[in-house]
Amino acid sequence: MTTLRPKLLLIYNFRSSFIAKDATILSKEFTVIEFDFFALKIWQTPFRFIAQLFFLLRHIFSAQLVVCQFAGYHSLLPLLFAKVFGKPSLIISGGTDAHYFPNIGYGNWQKQYLKTFTAWSFRLATHIAPKHSSLMLSDYAYDSHVPTPQGISARLHKHDLHSTVITNGYDPEKWKRTKDKKPFTFLTISGAWEYGFQQQLKGIDLILEVAPQFPQCTFYILGLDDFNRIPNKPENVVLLSAVKNSDLPAVYSEMSFYLQLSMAEGFPNALCEAMLCECVPIGSAVFSIPEIIGDTGFVLKQRSVTELAKLLDAALKADIAILGKKARQRIAENYNEEKRSQALLQLCHQLLD
Repeated sequence: MTTLRPKLLLIYNFRSSFIAKDATILSKEFTVIEFDFFALKIWQTPFRFIAQLFFLLRHIFSAQLVVCQFAGYHSLLPLLFAKVFGKPSLIISGGTDAHYFPNIGYGNWQKQYLKTFTAWSFRLATHIAPKHSSLMLSDYAYDSHVPTPQGISARLHKHDLHSTVITNGYDPEKWKRTKDKKPFTFLTISGAWEYGFQQQLKGIDLILEVAPQFPQCTFYILGLDDFNRIPNKPENVVLLSAVKNSDLPAVYSEMSFYLQLSMAEGFPNALCEAMLCECVPIGSAVFSIPEIIGDTGFVLKQRSVTELAKLLDAALKADIAILGKKARQRIAENYNEEKRSQALLQLCHQLLD
């Protein structure tokens, strides 16, 4: 006898690789019906709302659960429908929907209309699954220009939200070292260069300032769509175009260090992937990054070129072979795909009880 699987609506704004992974996880035990709100041009957004409305009218009555990846414009209607028709709902919070950085113009909460959609989405949701506890509430001390506290609870002024932390998960067999390390090499990855805040947000400006102090080293910045975005770069900074996800393990494998000097992150995939490929991590003291790194690398406690130079000097003197193996072991043991899969499926079933 065949048992009908519960029907789940999965709503997101662009089907990135990590959303695709979650869709695969959920499909193990649910019939997943997806809606991608993504609009290539801003004028298309009203039409996406209309399309989403018809999608919900078609599927909400037969759905048992509504899941939204992040909160924003795309999440309000589905969560409102779920509330009206008595369906449980879940927001998987990943970062920008929890961040408030008005000094650089980053985060949902510093945009007039987006913050309203985000706030109402979180209020309507039955449950929230942040990728790290710091996305709910955290004290921010990395940059004195950034408001503190940070997090969803801080923005809503509400501390009784129902939440369960479910960290990202990674496949150690996909992400592993396949080449010899090149000495004195540092890598950072940054996409979304169309946003003016990106250099500061990802700490690219710090790398450009500190690089001349380490002429024996090479600093690789991967993910640029236009090399003219970084004019007059130091000679030892190498710019690389984005590569396919399947080609990333080979890139990580050759690098000695991975730099994650972001002002804000939810749960950075590139950092974890690089650590699985035995890159020694160097990251900023924000949100999940210090916990991910643990005792396998180096943490920059203040956004300062002087402090970064000291940290890089210490990193270059360390035994990177030992630290690289420890970094891989830390991610493989604590943040593997199976743990996320089990936790996400368990939470979804609990919401149906």
